Amino acid sequence: MNFFERIYGVFFQPRETMADIVRKKPVWEGIIVLIIVSLLSSVLAFKVGISGQPIQPGPGFSHAPRLNNLFFGFIVFGSIFLNPILYFIYAAIYHFLAEVLGGEMYWREEKEEGEAVVLGTAKGLYSAVCFAVLPSIFSALISPFLMKFMGGIGGVLLGITVSLGIFIWIAFLNILAMKENYKLSTGNAALVFFMPVIVGIVIAILMAIFLGSVFAGVFSEMMRSMPPIQ
Repeated sequence: MNFFERIYGVFFQPRETMADIVRKKPVWEGIIVLIIVSLLSSVLAFKVGISGQPIQPGPGFSHAPRLNNLFFGFIVFGSIFLNPILYFIYAAIYHFLAEVLGGEMYWREEKEEGEAVVLGTAKGLYSAVCFAVLPSIFSALISPFLMKFMGGIGGVLLGITVSLGIFIWIAFLNILAMKENYKLSTGNAALVFFMPVIVGIVIAILMAIFLGSVFAGVFSEMMRSMPPIQ
């Protein structure tokens, strides 16, 4: 497959395409896809989405255009430089978890090309993780317009529904890639993908409980130290 065939295949032949990506490991193609999708998503969210409404100048606040330009510049910088690094970290975490859950590096003979390729590599997974963001382009195109032009809670809920569907689609692509790359079962591949999310939720809950108990203790101590009302 070439670059454009892989883009087409992610949407219409996901299993064969993700298998090809983890075999061929087109890292730079994956980075290009990630940057383009990230730029498009971020720029549309900034220009159209509710969360991207530009800061308006007001009385005593004349720096709004400058802040808008600064924020837009940060979006572009993050899409081009930070996102590839962030997804590299994601791939490294997934690679480690896949090995813990029984994933392995192995050689496979390619009948068509007459050569052996090595699978189970972080390089192949990183390429696949980058290509797997392609469906998010639909969320970038649809959700901001739904929330802005439909208005009300209905538009927000429909936008959230679209985003959730896109997330499930992306999760499906990642799970396919992990199955092909590491010879994992569907259950273990799904566990690898969702484990960082689960761990993050658990950590957030524990931190909320800890902070809540700390603030409750401080508040009760303050109440005890207050003089009684006469």
